[in-house]
Amino acid sequence: MWLVDRVEQNALRAGLVDRAEDWRWSSLWRWLRKPEPPPPLLSPRPPARLPGCAERVNTPLSEGELAAVRLSAQRGKPLGDEGWVESTARRLHLESTMRPRGRQRVRFPKTDIKEACPL
Repeated sequence: MWLVDRVEQNALRAGLVDRAEDWRWSSLWRWLRKPEPPPPLLSPRPPARLPGCAERVNTPLSEGELAAVRLSAQRGKPLGDEGWVESTARRLHLESTMRPRGRQRVRFPKTDIKEACPL
C-alpha cells in the first residue's frame, strides 16, 4: 500500500490541494466518501484500507523515499522491498535497471612510472 499512498500524494506535492483527500480524481477522495459517490465503479472496491490512511498520505516523503521514487521512475526500476524488487526484476527481465548506468569503470593497477617506462 505504500506506493498507492504515494501516488495519491501527487496532487498534494504539486500544490494543487491542501490535503490529498481533497483531490477529487484520486481514489482516496472516493474511498473516504460514504455512501459511494456516482458514477459506480466498473470493478469492486479494493480491500479495506488501513486505519489512518489519509494521515499517512498527507505525511511528506523523506528525502530517502523521494530519491528512491525518482530513481525508480527514471530507470524503470521496480520499487519495493529488496526481495520483491529482485524477484520482479528477474521475472520481467529488468535486471539492467538494477545496475548503475554507463560502462563499468576500468581500474588500472597502480605502478611506478619509472618501472613501467624505463629509459
